[in-house]
Amino acid sequence: MSLSVKPQLFIITGSNGAGKSTLKQALLPPEFSDLDIFDGDIFYTQKSTEFYKQHGSSKEAKKQANESLEQHFRTLITSHIANRLNFAYEGHFTGVGAWATPQQFKAAGFNIHLVFCGLKDVVKSIQRVEIRFKKGGFHVTPLDIDNNFQGNMQMLNKNFRMFDSIEVLDTSDTILPICHLSIEGAHSPLQDKGYSGMV
Repeated sequence: MSLSVKPQLFIITGSNGAGKSTLKQALLPPEFSDLDIFDGDIFYTQKSTEFYKQHGSSKEAKKQANESLEQHFRTLITSHIANRLNFAYEGHFTGVGAWATPQQFKAAGFNIHLVFCGLKDVVKSIQRVEIRFKKGGFHVTPLDIDNNFQGNMQMLNKNFRMFDSIEVLDTSDTILPICHLSIEGAHSPLQDKGYSGMV
């Protein structure tokens, strides 16, 4: 099935520090390379800084940033579904509530594709985040890193059937394809880029 037949949803997820934000544009198929990928972490960090400058309270800034993120993301979802526009976003899926978004797009007739960037172990994930933080990136606690490392994989194992295609990549050193899963007849978003591995 051609990707042009239906509107498409692309989701990029995986371990903290796996290079999702760095690699994300390269993970889209060529015909979608100019598609903006919404990154909630970046949006939240920008809003937190903005609200902190206004109020001088870290607690209040975080609260308003969370509210702003939720509202903005909901607006994006509603707009793209209503206008049947291709959409892409990055996020974690450790909680049941996070799966409501792909389900919503699926129910609206979108083809949905997941790209999972993983690391060889949680130690590597913690090390990557520490390096990123020292360079000015956002901080994630080791507990949250471990929860995301385990939780993303556990929840994907339960919900993988909803996707039209899934690419699992090991980005510990280079982009190493682990597997490609797709429904019969579906086009893989990464097959054209040579990243697909064995099922």
